[in-house]
Amino acid sequence: MRTRVPLYAGFAATGISVAIPGAMMPWLLARWSMDDAQAGLLFFLFFLGNTSGAALSRGSLQRSIARGAACTALAAAYLPFAAHQAAYAAMLFYGIGLGITMTSVSLLHSKRAADNCVAEMTRLNLLWAAGACLGPWLALRGGAHSSAQPTRVLFALAALFAALALWCMLAESDSPPKHIHVAAPSSRGILAISIPVLLLIFCSTGVESSAGGWLATYSQRSGHSLGVTIGAPTCLWTGLLLSRILHSSARFGRASMRYLLTWNLVLLTAALVILIVSDASLIILAASFTIGLAVGPMYPMMLALAFERSASSLTFVVAGVGSALLPLLTGALSTSANSLSIGLTAPAFAALAMTVSGWLTWKSRHAEAR
Repeated sequence: MRTRVPLYAGFAATGISVAIPGAMMPWLLARWSMDDAQAGLLFFLFFLGNTSGAALSRGSLQRSIARGAACTALAAAYLPFAAHQAAYAAMLFYGIGLGITMTSVSLLHSKRAADNCVAEMTRLNLLWAAGACLGPWLALRGGAHSSAQPTRVLFALAALFAALALWCMLAESDSPPKHIHVAAPSSRGILAISIPVLLLIFCSTGVESSAGGWLATYSQRSGHSLGVTIGAPTCLWTGLLLSRILHSSARFGRASMRYLLTWNLVLLTAALVILIVSDASLIILAASFTIGLAVGPMYPMMLALAFERSASSLTFVVAGVGSALLPLLTGALSTSANSLSIGLTAPAFAALAMTVSGWLTWKSRHAEAR
């Protein structure tokens, strides 16, 4: 257990690290004089790096964690000083480092706890979600445009990940796997998965990353207090955490599949529409929580449905592309229309596409079961 504690702490820190780019976006926009389209590109590079980092977890897992943590530490320490153009590279490497770290820690724990893998993965995901809930509060305590607090948080994360990298290099492993064999992606495998399921995977990660990335900026521009600006993304991650706790029960998950593929997606779409059309503080907080609650269990469940047909690594590529493109499209629409409310129609339409795809998926599964 003693050897796991630093990895648990590091994994919780990755949750904080994934949440804070969106929470710090009002400060980053002012820091680098960016419009929403340029901010969307930052999100795109961050999530692209995250996806690429997952594919770069190779060889000794202990050393892979060290590489990812070191990359994250360097990028986090550099971000407060980065010039406008250099910010894009810093955000890309920040995402790559986190992707390597999260994937390698997950693989290492799955190998070490092979007899209790499901419980261990649930524990890791709950730690990650708890960190994500804490991220907005840590980043925004000094105000949406304050530079002191985001800088302190980034330096603290840099120090934590540097310590994790050093610990991984020095610690004696408990017989970790020396090499990981990753099969080459096969288009034959991905073709076995239905289009509605692939669309659900693409949109679920996209809605989560777009809403998580833009909520703080949307709340701040709506003229709300610092409490609401912090509270909106915190409510989103809290809803996501709660939903994954509920659906971590296999019995609960099976009983709720019909609801998740139908009325749950109607609820997600409605929450996004309400978020766009209303600027009341309580409604923004309630809508944010509902979005997290509704979207939280979708990606894990869609992976399970996809792997019933084919365990293709390209499934993760589809998820990564969704998480990168939706925030980019949100920023582009916002700049084009000069309205972030218009920009948020991108995840709203994605949720509508999920509603249709969910109904088709449930109808298909129901027909197969008869």
